[in-house]
Amino acid sequence: MFIVLKRRRIVLLLLIMIAAELTLTAVLCVKQFASNDTSIIDFTVVIDAGHGGIDGGVVSNGGVRESSLNLAYAKQLGATFEQCGFNVTQTRKTEDGLYGLPTKGFKARDMKARKQIIENARPNLVISVHMNKYPASYRTGPQVFFQSGRQDGKLLAESIQRVFNDFTGNDHQAIAGDYYVCREVDCPSVIVECGFLSNDNEAELLCTDAYREELCGYIFRGVMLYLYET
Repeated sequence: MFIVLKRRRIVLLLLIMIAAELTLTAVLCVKQFASNDTSIIDFTVVIDAGHGGIDGGVVSNGGVRESSLNLAYAKQLGATFEQCGFNVTQTRKTEDGLYGLPTKGFKARDMKARKQIIENARPNLVISVHMNKYPASYRTGPQVFFQSGRQDGKLLAESIQRVFNDFTGNDHQAIAGDYYVCREVDCPSVIVECGFLSNDNEAELLCTDAYREELCGYIFRGVMLYLYET
């Protein structure tokens, strides 16, 4: 049985928990009232772990593949939303890609498979998880991207980026562009680049459990800010 609450009431409650640094305690309390098969909040988030299989994405100088980190962060982020009572659908649950056989056209098949999973989930928003790379190794910090011309995605991206910048001290801006996942879905959607694998120090940090959990917590807070303000 779903307990459906007004969205602003849900978000305000969660923001209060976060501000009081009681998120973990509140999460554990919430889970006591939820069965293993239902969520407390009638709200679905799709978490999309970018790349996979033969498509490893960018690679750090130490040989860490983006696809593996994307999967780890997507699982952590999904768990964060689930623990707070949200419905969560993951597009990629293993190291494999979604393209079937690794033959010509695999990337297009992979993206179409992601689109189909998203459409089947009928989500309220989509977060695609990636890692970044830049020619100059000094660049660091998470950055958010959204589909050009989509106001809903722009607002979501800006909310998450504001939280990121408060965390890192950076002044990165949410960036518009043309991105398949964001373009092909009907709900607010963003690409979150969690950090730069081209920076050796940040690449090492991104591989730690503690930082992964912390960063996913900030993504969650950014989403809560977006929901509260819209």
